[in-house]
Amino acid sequence: MRFFLAFAAAAALCSAAHAATDLHNYWDSRCRECHGESAAFARSTLSVEAGRLLGRHHRDDLATFLRQHYLSDDLVAPVLQMLQAQATTSPVFKDKCAGCHGSASQFARESLVMRDGVLTGRASGRPVREYLQRHGKLAPEQVGPMVATLERVLGEVGGR
Repeated sequence: MRFFLAFAAAAALCSAAHAATDLHNYWDSRCRECHGESAAFARSTLSVEAGRLLGRHHRDDLATFLRQHYLSDDLVAPVLQMLQAQATTSPVFKDKCAGCHGSASQFARESLVMRDGVLTGRASGRPVREYLQRHGKLAPEQVGPMVATLERVLGEVGGR
């Protein structure tokens, strides 16, 4: 029984540590129930003015509000950056890729890796930019922004 309790405690600590480095897991476990999916929330309730993320109701100091709304100090800046990026990024992944690949965060966790500074498919070993030129029915002008989005998401889930 002691072993089970020790194992459960260790698993909880590991899970908490992983959630702290994976912003999407953190959002899904702590925020999604009330606020929904993070990108949809960002696009529908947040705006960016003069490079600053603003809430619909908390326009003056969104960072302070987040600190008072169950977000630890070390996660305020990364979560604000994630939400700002989501608020300013069109939902191309959701529209063109999610049907087969699930969420961008799930896809990044399971299928992407950075190799020598290049976003690469984990299984194929191919650069994603090269692969997307013939996959996903993206227009040529959408490939670069999609790669940038996937690189950002990979960083948000703790991958590199």
